[in-house]
Amino acid sequence: MSTATTAEQPLPLEWTVPSGLPATPKRARHLTLVTPSPDPVGPETLEAAGRLPAPAPWVARLAPALLEVAAGERPPGQLTRWVTADIRETLARRGAAARRHPAGKDLAPQCRRVRSVRVTSPAPGVIEASAVVIGAVRARAVALRLEAIRGRWLATAVEFG
Repeated sequence: MSTATTAEQPLPLEWTVPSGLPATPKRARHLTLVTPSPDPVGPETLEAAGRLPAPAPWVARLAPALLEVAAGERPPGQLTRWVTADIRETLARRGAAARRHPAGKDLAPQCRRVRSVRVTSPAPGVIEASAVVIGAVRARAVALRLEAIRGRWLATAVEFG
């Protein structure tokens, strides 16, 4: 059989796990579809004009700052321009809880370094990225969705691992 004439077929993504449950879970009620507000110029024009910063260095700066807010080491107001209001509120609640927790009372702020950043663009003006951030105690993964809104990157989704 010649490899030039055969094409690999994609594997089906529908199967069941040994317990009989479907492998694809039902859609979670707390998840919502995030759509950017329309930009009068358009994200393609903004990226082509070079008015948006490069996404990889931007993620490398934003990821440690997000972790610092979630740990209660940085005020959430510093991220007002760069994240949506619901993300900022969630991070502020996590930071307040971290400050109240007895295990974190006497800890000094950690020095965090970014080990790696991965960036992909599923659509024009949209960046999905991940970063591995190394702290004094452990490494954390940060997943971000950035959207080009009014000439800047805005984090519309953030997850920590």
